[in-house]
Amino acid sequence: MMVPGWVRGKSDPKAMGVSLKLMINNIDHICQLTGNSRHAAIGSDLDGAFGTEQCPYDLDTIADLQKVPDKLTEIGYSVTDIENILSNNWVRFLKKNLPSR
Repeated sequence: MMVPGWVRGKSDPKAMGVSLKLMINNIDHICQLTGNSRHAAIGSDLDGAFGTEQCPYDLDTIADLQKVPDKLTEIGYSVTDIENILSNNWVRFLKKNLPSR
């Protein structure tokens, strides 16, 4: 998960401080380490696999992921950076690694 010591199915996101802000800070940390926004992407389990018990406590539904672009804008990310993080990095990865038709 996003914090040390996380135990799936046992840890409580709110008690451990797993918030949207922490998620954004983790994304920013990866971007700073790699030097750009081309190496971070969102992979959500909000499609029914695990549910909100595995997510930041202030993300109640998949619709709340719409908060992410504004949060990234607030800390200085460009539209291109945000598009990379939200989808383009996954699209690029999949095109590169999946077999072509």
